[in-house]
Amino acid sequence: MTINHVVGNNKIFFIKKTAKLLSFIVLLILSFFLKINRKNSDLIISTAFYAPWKDNKDFTSIYDKVKKLTLLDHARAYTLWYLSCNLKNLSGDIFDLGCLQGGAGFVMSKGNKKGFTYLFDTFEGFVEEGKFHKKKHFVYKDMEEVKKNLKKLKLKNTKVIKCNFPHGISTSIKNKKIKLCHIDVNTHQSTKNAFNFVKNKIVKGGAIVFDDYGIYTADNIKEYVHKISKKHQKDFSFIYNFMGQCILIKK
Repeated sequence: MTINHVVGNNKIFFIKKTAKLLSFIVLLILSFFLKINRKNSDLIISTAFYAPWKDNKDFTSIYDKVKKLTLLDHARAYTLWYLSCNLKNLSGDIFDLGCLQGGAGFVMSKGNKKGFTYLFDTFEGFVEEGKFHKKKHFVYKDMEEVKKNLKKLKLKNTKVIKCNFPHGISTSIKNKKIKLCHIDVNTHQSTKNAFNFVKNKIVKGGAIVFDDYGIYTADNIKEYVHKISKKHQKDFSFIYNFMGQCILIKK
């Protein structure tokens, strides 16, 4: 029995086949330049075309101002925006771990209407080196410039802190309850240290976002998240999205 698609069977067949073919070709080309494991990798071209961030004027307003200050694309930044807006009434603060130039933290701060937003970074590069990540990568030393941009954007209740998180933070920060934590520190041990510190400080209904979960060069993060997902199933719901992020919701 043939089921008739509202778009038309021939049209939807063509769209799906074209998307699959384009995905295969692009991934094949990329595999010549990058060591991509094609067994568990895919370039997702969906037949769902709606991009909610384009309809959200508040998001596009702040993202357009900070897009040169973040490595996050529209979709990943919108995830943080959406969470910060929807968790705004929870008690607790927002932590951005590995803020670099501050763009992602600025987006979350703009959506946060209750509590503080804290941006953390060493401002000296990675504490540890990994297979791909060396100390020369992702180094941004100008913390004062981040603070200047913070003032330009007129973001309230937002602070920039230099430290090797969680080492070197004040007692008052250590005692904070957290409603949203964005972990973007790229390497295994730093990610592990961050999660072990914040996991018991997340309020019920709050969230942790692992930015590096599905990102190329960050396989160690993916493996770590899979490991903790088995150990913390009673504590968190694990959501794997298609933008490379893993979102944990505190039960």
